[in-house]
Parts: sequence; C-alpha cells; structure tokens
Amino acid sequence: MTIFHKTIFTGFAPNLTGRDALTALAYLVLPWRWGKILSGHYPRLAEEKLRRYFKVSHAYTFDSGRSALYYGLKALGAGKGDEILVQTYTCVVVINAIKWTGAKPVFVDVGDDFNINPASLETRLTAKSKILIIQHTFGLPAKLDEILAIAKNHNLKVIEDCAHSLGARYRGRLTGTFGDLGMLSFGSDKIISSARGGALITDDQALGQKIYELASELPRPNLPKTIQHLWHFPIFYIAKPIYHLFIGKFILISAKKLNIFNKIIYKNEKIGEPVKFYPSKLTNALAHILNFQLDEIDKLNRHRQTIAKFYNEHLNNDNIVIPAKACLSGRQAGIQNFENSIYLRYPLLTDRPKELMSYAKKRGIILGDWYNSVIAPKDIDLKETGYQAGECPNAESLAAQSVNLPTDRQIMEKQALRIIDVINSFIT
Repeated sequence: MTIFHKTIFTGFAPNLTGRDALTALAYLVLPWRWGKILSGHYPRLAEEKLRRYFKVSHAYTFDSGRSALYYGLKALGAGKGDEILVQTYTCVVVINAIKWTGAKPVFVDVGDDFNINPASLETRLTAKSKILIIQHTFGLPAKLDEILAIAKNHNLKVIEDCAHSLGARYRGRLTGTFGDLGMLSFGSDKIISSARGGALITDDQALGQKIYELASELPRPNLPKTIQHLWHFPIFYIAKPIYHLFIGKFILISAKKLNIFNKIIYKNEKIGEPVKFYPSKLTNALAHILNFQLDEIDKLNRHRQTIAKFYNEHLNNDNIVIPAKACLSGRQAGIQNFENSIYLRYPLLTDRPKELMSYAKKRGIILGDWYNSVIAPKDIDLKETGYQAGECPNAESLAAQSVNLPTDRQIMEKQALRIIDVINSFIT
C-alpha cells in the first residue's frame, strides 16, 4: 500500500466529521456529560425529525436497525407458523430478526438490480406467507409497482428495509412510505450514522400505537457497550487520515484487539443466536450525533448521487460489469435514476473480485465487498439461516462477483478519479 497518498476507504465511518468526534469525546471525558450518556431528549428529537422528513405520524428509535425490524415484525403479528418473505443478497441480522419472532424466513432470489425479483417472489408464496420485507439494496429502489401488486393480491403485510436507502425515492416518493412499516438503520456504514441505531416509521395509527407500546417496554441501553460505540468516533477520526503511514492502521488494529470498539455483528448473531444486551432503547449520546446527520440527509445524498454519476461517466473497463449503466438504460430508467437512487455504495461486478480488491489495496484504495455471500457476512453459519445452496442462483452469482466503490462525503472528485484510474487499469 502506497504511503504517498492517503488511503481511500469504502466504509470505515464514512460520514464522520470533527463535530461528531468532539461530541462523542465530550460524553466520554466530561463528568457533567456522563449522566446524559444513556438518557436525554435527543432520541425524541430524532423521532420528531424523522416524522417531519417522511411526513408520517409515527417514528420510534431503537438501538439498531435489526432491533427495529424485530419489533416491526412483532407489531405486525409475526410468530410461529408464519412465513416471512425476504430476499437473499442481504445481511444475517435481517434473517435473525425473522427467526427470533418464531417465524420462518422464505428466501426470494434477486434480479440484476440486487433487489427482489418479482418473478421469484411469485414462486415462493404459500398459504403461510404473512409478511414481505422489501430491501432497497445500495440505495437503489426495488421494483415497487410489481412487488407491491403481488403483496396486495396475496394480502401480505409489507416492511420496507431502508437500511441502505434513507432518502431514496421511487417515482418521487420516499422509500419507507410505501409499506405498512419502514425500517431505518443508523449503523456505522449507513447513509447517516450514529455508530449504532435504528428506527421504525409508519403512518398507520393502530400500528404506530402498537410500536409505541412495544418500544416503551425496551430496557435502558448498556453503558459499557455505549462507551465502546462512542470511542468509535474520535479513534476513527484520528486514525483514518494517517492510515497510509501505518500509524493509523496500528491504532485501529490495537483498538480492535483491546476491545475498545463494539462489534458490528457478534459471534452469537453469526450462528443465529441473540445477544443479551440488545434490543434496547437508543442511547442519548448516540442520538445526539444522529441529530447532526439527520439535518444533512439530502445534502449527503446529493453528494452520493454526484459521485455515482461521475463513476458512471468515467468508468470504462470491458472486464468489469457496471450494473448502474444497465439499470439506467433499461426499463428501470426514470425510476432507478440519479434523482431517485442514492448509491450508499456504487456496485461493480467482476469474475475476479479478490484480485481487484487486492490490486486496489496496493494502490491505497480499500474497496467494499458487500455482499460477498448470499447472506452476509461470509463467516456466518449459513445452515442456521435455513438457506439451501442453489436456492437463489442469481443472488449467489452476484455475491461471487460483487465489489463496491465509496460515494460518501469524504470522496471528492480527486479521490473518485484515483478510484476510476485503478478500476479502468485493472486487467483480468
């Protein structure tokens, strides 16, 4: 890895600002802030901002998107004997949330847009089908006209998984407002990030009241885990700019080994088991940082759209497939476009993803690998999810080829050109 250029990251706290780092540090070191780490007014303020942004009557925060999804499923009555339809090319925490309600996940294959294939969905329906989870992968809206028509015809309740798509639109309307519920995630690599956090939104009064009752019963957050999350901000803020000098890399590796950071996915979750300290309420300190970024959703997304468009215009390698170009030239044009899609990450497909990532890393660029497994991350116990090899062949094919590029606020045209030069020069 070169020491003459700063390392370019895909992920690694992509939304981080000095204000976030200083706010987190204040909670960690100022005694008069300690009493407000867990409880305060910031979660309620975030909920009010979400209600205004989505123009819905109900928004409730949780410790994470996975907890929000679990309680959303419970609010819709998911339980033993029910089947929940969910796409592959997704994260294991989505599958776990389904299983923990007692329901069974039923896997649906994806199309070349990384989202649910309506034709596959039709083949997976049974008399036990109760809820459909619609994921908008990478911030690219799914084919909602077709998918929602199927859901309506089969009396399915719908949760939109907007972990990747906060601010994306379909026919001009925000994703998350089409289904019975919208689930949001504020994890470390999401559109906006408080290191951990999630929310549910709905405009259904009865459903909103049910979620309120469930959310009110949540336990207080875990203080040691919250402190770990808060350290995420100042440490990454210091380490990322000097990562190329190896000092930053040493800081991050040391912090991980010393267990200063919290984990994104715990060992228990990788084998389908819950962790004892979640679900919980969203902590006040993390919600404080979340509120900064909620005020910037559209600004952050416009930047992502600009960078994605720049990639689209300048990437040119016959050995690499650029799905965005195909989507924009096909029948999704006008729906899945740069005004509607927000590109949490910009996906590429190659027959040699590991080689491309290694080639880029040697040149100071760490590319993303979402999702390199049909259910990510790759080191989970896949059989515990209930997925059978070959069940969703297109998702498996995409996972075997996927590489993604960063679009976050730290990627300006200069960094994007470095990435483009590397991708365009890669020879298979």
